[in-house]
Formats: sequence, C-alpha cells, structure tokens
Amino acid sequence: MADAFIRAARQAETSQDLARLMEAVTAEMGFRHYALIHHADLRGAPAGRVDIKRYPDAIADRIIGEGLFRRDPVIRACTFAEGAFLWSELGQIIALDRHDRTCLEDGLRAGLNEGITVPCVLLGDCLGSCTFAGTARPDRATRYLGPAQMIGIFAFQAARRLTLGLRTPVARTSLHPRKRDCILLGGRGLSNKQIARALGITPRTVDGYMTEAREVFGVRGRVELAVSAVLAGEIGIEELR
Repeated sequence: MADAFIRAARQAETSQDLARLMEAVTAEMGFRHYALIHHADLRGAPAGRVDIKRYPDAIADRIIGEGLFRRDPVIRACTFAEGAFLWSELGQIIALDRHDRTCLEDGLRAGLNEGITVPCVLLGDCLGSCTFAGTARPDRATRYLGPAQMIGIFAFQAARRLTLGLRTPVARTSLHPRKRDCILLGGRGLSNKQIARALGITPRTVDGYMTEAREVFGVRGRVELAVSAVLAGEIGIEELR
C-alpha cells in the first residue's frame, strides 16, 4: 500500500491528483479524514503554503479560519515528536493542559476519535504535517504507524513540490574554523569581548572574523548570521543551545 502510494504521489501533476490519492489511502487505512498542511496562517490561501485536506468544518474553522493552529495540541506535539504518533499518546509527548483537553474533546465530537500525525520537517522551511484521523477501529490504528510515516513524508514532499516547485540546489559555503567558532559563540549570545576571551584572540580579530562572515552570507545581524550558518550546514542547531 505504501509503495503504491509513494509511486503515484511522485507522479502527481496537480494538487487535485494528490488529493484523490490521499482520499484513497486514507480510506484504505480505515480513516475518514486527512490533512496535509503547513503550520502557518493559512487564511486567505497564502502562496507557498501547503493546504490539502478533507477535515471536519468545525475543526478546520478553529485551527485555520480563526488562526489558532499554534494552540492546537496535535500541531504543538509535532515540534517534539520523533516521528509518526498516535493522538492517544499525545500525553507522552507534551504536557496536556485544560485547553488541550478541550480541543481534543471538540475533535472527538466532530468524529476525530483517534488519529496519526506525521511531522514533516525540512530545514529552512515552515514545519508541516500529514494527519489521518477518525476511524471506526481506533484499536487498530497502531498497526498503521509505519505505513503512515512513509506515506505522510512522501505525501508532504509531493504537496510541497506541487505548491512551491522544485527546490534550487543549495550552494556550498565553507567557513574558516575561527569564523565558525565566532558565529557559534555569537549565536549563543556572547559579546565580541567574551568571544575573544573564550578563543584566546583579540576583540578586534573577532570583529574582523564576524564582518567577513556577514559578507560571506550577505547578512547584517548576528541572529541572521547564525541562522544562515545553520542553513548552510556549518553549525548544528543543537550547538546553539
């Protein structure tokens, strides 16, 4: 099932083609609803954002129509989940508060008794997800975690391609080790004097390294410089902690 979907999704030429594929595979897994969305303000159908779904109107109106997507517990859990997760296991990913439980109860009344959500992450792009929800056999949902993971990733990949087109290959950027060290420590909030002390060089040398690094990436501020270095693969996000 997953292999057939992946092959078809990679050949999809329009969003309508992909929507038909999603409807078929959603039904085959025993779910009634699906959603391929970017976690962004989707009101007004903004350009460059994925929004392909068949979802209960009341829930879609709350999450998208009212712009409350960041307060939705399923969407919030995508930031911390390692892969596809069952909604019944949300409490193992995030601490649920009263608002979260109210959202889940609203979903239950709309027929979303159980779901599987697959976080879709691409460095430099808005976080997104693929969700399958509402099933007559919630006790069997767990058996579809693996297929949903594969289907969700390739479905969102296809949706992004149909929405944004093919990505431009990323150019290689190479930094001198000292420039990299300065950007990293600056990204952690250290001043030039503190960076100089940590690296055993002069503040003037640090200033020179930072100026050259900003010219390499074509940026001005330290935050933008750190982000650019992460996107170039020179610094890992975890190093900025």
